[in-house]
Amino acid sequence: DYAAEDGYQIAKAWIQQGDLPRAVFAATDLLAFGAIRAFKESGLRVPEDIAVVGCDDIEACRYTDPPLTTVKQDKQKIGRLAAMVLFDLMNKQMDTKCIKVEPELVIRTSCGARQNWNHTRIKG
Repeated sequence: DYAAEDGYQIAKAWIQQGDLPRAVFAATDLLAFGAIRAFKESGLRVPEDIAVVGCDDIEACRYTDPPLTTVKQDKQKIGRLAAMVLFDLMNKQMDTKCIKVEPELVIRTSCGARQNWNHTRIKG
């Protein structure tokens, strides 16, 4: 379900197996929050022992401990483009083309970035 509890359970399983990665890229920020909770409960430090990056840039990312590095996507632009593609498909006006919406990496402390890099935005 990509919820915090799922991230927590997956991280707990890694910890119990002793099979910890050096870094985690979670498909959602909520998964990352759950993983961070499990790591902290086990005495692991984020980012010193394990770096964590999420995806979505939800508001809570700024307020977690440590603040969560995340990949941000322009959801409004994606929605507008999806509507235009659907319209074109319905009217048989769609040609084969690739539509790309550039993501943005929002660097905060959970990835282990140097202090002066915190809260930096990098467009991809």
